[in-house]
Amino acid sequence: MKKILKVGDRIYALSLQNFNESYLSGFPQREQHLARHAKNIHFTFFKHKLLNNIEAIIQERTRLNLFLKDKQFDYVMIDNPLSMLVIGKDIKIPVLFDCIDWYDEMYLREFGINKRYYLLRHGFLEALERVDRVVCQSPVILDALKRWGLKTKKYKVIPNGYDADLFYPYTEKQIKKLKNEFEHKYKVSTENKTLIVYTGKIGTWYDQLLTVSKAIDDDQIFIIVGDGPLLKDIPEKENIIKCGAVKLYEVPNYTNISDVLVFPVSEDCSPIAISEYLAVGKPIVIPKGRMEWLLENDQTGVMVDKNVLSWKLGIKKSLQIKNRAGKNNLKLAKTLSWQVLSESFCDFLIK
Repeated sequence: MKKILKVGDRIYALSLQNFNESYLSGFPQREQHLARHAKNIHFTFFKHKLLNNIEAIIQERTRLNLFLKDKQFDYVMIDNPLSMLVIGKDIKIPVLFDCIDWYDEMYLREFGINKRYYLLRHGFLEALERVDRVVCQSPVILDALKRWGLKTKKYKVIPNGYDADLFYPYTEKQIKKLKNEFEHKYKVSTENKTLIVYTGKIGTWYDQLLTVSKAIDDDQIFIIVGDGPLLKDIPEKENIIKCGAVKLYEVPNYTNISDVLVFPVSEDCSPIAISEYLAVGKPIVIPKGRMEWLLENDQTGVMVDKNVLSWKLGIKKSLQIKNRAGKNNLKLAKTLSWQVLSESFCDFLIK
């Protein structure tokens, strides 16, 4: 049994990734999935305070050292470079860095340059130099870490996944029933309509949702499942349905009734939503960008440019290739369940 101490900052989840309480309860994060499905691994959690200055770092280092007294762990795990600042060099436990974001880009886009940004940068450079092992969400991130000076040779790509107990293709009978329930709840007819669905965060990074909203035709319904500050900017129209945040077990009800699934971000390279999309076997329309390591234009769906016309054409074309895309996506999904990925995570730590 490997014992892992996860050192993290709750504010990182709530602010930097534009989460709120309803979103956290409805869409568990990566660590929660790994903790649930990983065998022979026990997670303990240490939550440090917001690190805005050197004084806070010193205080939290002291707290962590006291916490570790008379305790034994095989790894200290971080997924936020700021957390690296709490782990002093006097702590000899190997550090595992789960690199889950483009930290610089995310921080600058939301907060701009401030003192905490430079702390983030310093923590990131410390991580590249000091960590024992690295898990990356995609080969795109791993290549970037190597270019930026990653010293360890012990690394593995483990993408974000989906829960195979929840996400799988529903039967036609199930889909028909869910469509009827959807029509009753939202007072809308889906007959002879193309259902375009998005599930996930609705924050600063997701402004292409506004472009998708403009690309929706009269014979289409755009269903938005999720919560966040950008939701209020999406236009109020009869064929744009804002469902808000839902429980995780409800999400596949929406992805399964879709004809097309959309994801509005080109910078992300392993969003959980994409794996959940693949698992239900529907075509995916996404901007060209960092997901091209996994998704392929005309095979898994359509890659589009970030403008209204390209989204319109991409959605229409994805319907034409839906059978091929569906088969390809289900094939890809076989290796992307949290159940499978957790085994890979365990193997990496044990060897």
